[in-house]
Amino acid sequence: MKWLDKFERLICVCLLAAIVLLVFLAAVMRTVGIPVIWSVEVAQLLFVWLAMLAANQTFRHSEHASVDILMRRLTPARQQVLLQIFDVAMIAILLVVAYYGFTLFAINPKRTLGSTDIPYQYVTLALPVGAILMISTLIQRLIAPKHHKPEESGL
Repeated sequence: MKWLDKFERLICVCLLAAIVLLVFLAAVMRTVGIPVIWSVEVAQLLFVWLAMLAANQTFRHSEHASVDILMRRLTPARQQVLLQIFDVAMIAILLVVAYYGFTLFAINPKRTLGSTDIPYQYVTLALPVGAILMISTLIQRLIAPKHHKPEESGL
């Protein structure tokens, strides 16, 4: 799965670069009197996808923000148990996000993104896709907890 991690990271970098370039282009064009009216909507679309993919990256590498006051007081074995409990809780939450994300996707078939003809479904699809990716990452972490180091995660 290392290839998937690298591919996902590459997509995140490309999305961020596209957002920066798009916003910069829009600012320059607005300055010269030729506004690019669709730039904000497209940047928002890209940002939603970036946020979901980057969230999965933080789960995959245990880099999410955390408070470790409780973890520091536990033995390593208990830290692993607590981390697994939290991973299961996150899976439950992400299942809800995926369900409602698919629901939102299904109820918006004709809506378009602002001043563009881009279907709004492309935005809403990021929620269930991102949730499914994160669920997959968490399941992998539960199956192979050696990749989930308590000293790096905290709580």
